[in-house]
Amino acid sequence: MIKLTLPFLPVPKSNRYLRKKGGKVFKPPRVKNWEVRAIWEIKQQYTGEKINKPVSMQVTFILPNRRKRDIDNMLKSLWDVLEKAGVIENDSQIYKITTIKKFIKGQQGTHIIIEEYQEDATV
Repeated sequence: MIKLTLPFLPVPKSNRYLRKKGGKVFKPPRVKNWEVRAIWEIKQQYTGEKINKPVSMQVTFILPNRRKRDIDNMLKSLWDVLEKAGVIENDSQIYKITTIKKFIKGQQGTHIIIEEYQEDATV
């Protein structure tokens, strides 16, 4: 079991790219900064080998308020940084995802638990 914690929330993937005149796409500085910081935080906590087998993940988002958020796009951003930080080989290895939202006024964060996927025989 691998436990990782980020002291902030992921930037939703749909908000990560902007298009300039001429059709060029770029990442805003806010997004680049988030990615660099997230990868650094993850690398401080995980120094093992890249996982290349099916996994289950539990992701808990600590939200500071009840404002609407696009959780699936936050997860996509999280998968990208887990790949870039060398935790997982590819997000196609994620076979099971459990996402939990907790509201704690004035606090935010992301807690991730990664385990080897165990197929459920009852399905």
